[in-house]
Amino acid sequence: MDKPKLYVLVGLSGSGKSTLAAQLAESNENTVIVSSDAIREELTGKIEDQSRNNEVFEIFHQRIRKNLEEGKNTIADATNLLIKSRLRILNMTHGLDVEKICIMCAKPFEICWEHNMKREHPVPESVLDKQIRKFQIPFYEEGWDDIQIQNKYHMYRSDQTNRLLLAMMGFDQKNPHHDKDLGGHAVEVMARFGDCGYSESYNLAALFHDVGKLYTQTSDDNGVAHYFGHESFGSYVMLMNLINRVDLDKDTVLERCFLINYHMLPFGWGTEAAQKRWRKIFGEDKYLMLTRFHECDTKE
Repeated sequence: MDKPKLYVLVGLSGSGKSTLAAQLAESNENTVIVSSDAIREELTGKIEDQSRNNEVFEIFHQRIRKNLEEGKNTIADATNLLIKSRLRILNMTHGLDVEKICIMCAKPFEICWEHNMKREHPVPESVLDKQIRKFQIPFYEEGWDDIQIQNKYHMYRSDQTNRLLLAMMGFDQKNPHHDKDLGGHAVEVMARFGDCGYSESYNLAALFHDVGKLYTQTSDDNGVAHYFGHESFGSYVMLMNLINRVDLDKDTVLERCFLINYHMLPFGWGTEAAQKRWRKIFGEDKYLMLTRFHECDTKE
């Protein structure tokens, strides 16, 4: 008998996760869907009621475990945007022989918003904005046997990355920590990181590591700009622009978007405990790459 499969869907609200879950369940025998929204409606009567979220996710994880123990293919339908959310699901497979598959529903942010507004229970725009600013791209070291990307939106054009780069050139960062415009800083970081011995294709990630700043700039009372979640926003933007490039395979795209997504984390690695924790999560190779990139990024 084949071992059961665990499908963990990852995506913004409105990205088509529930539609994909239904398609997977219909096309695969012995497959069930465990949906956080459905459980929320069971408990509260309303999908949008967040008052019992802790209980919702306790049941969510219990049902995933129970179905896998019974040998059923199980689809975990929730946003699952954070590392900790995905790891908690993966922990439910402890002691079981399960094939673990992560599927990202990659849909452009603006189309997610359009589709979200057509849903019976749309989430507020502020919630969707928070989601993309907290997005953490999956990586194999989390424990996956496979990471797939579902994308029906062919956003990539040969000039799209050039357009983004042009927008970065002359973009005033309005921050005392940066004396160069966004494009100038990016080019310098790319040159430094290019000397670190990594594959040349990482130059693309280094060049666009701060592209999310184009979408996230806010100013405080002193006129100083801040960019909350720019690394997540930028990773999502580049995922949309790179996934259909014929010169980049899926895993290369994931690796480059990983660097963009997590490049800010080393700012919080000041303690030995933090370093040990993230070494364990990322593995030695990814941890060292982020550390080296951080050195290139902070040298002015």
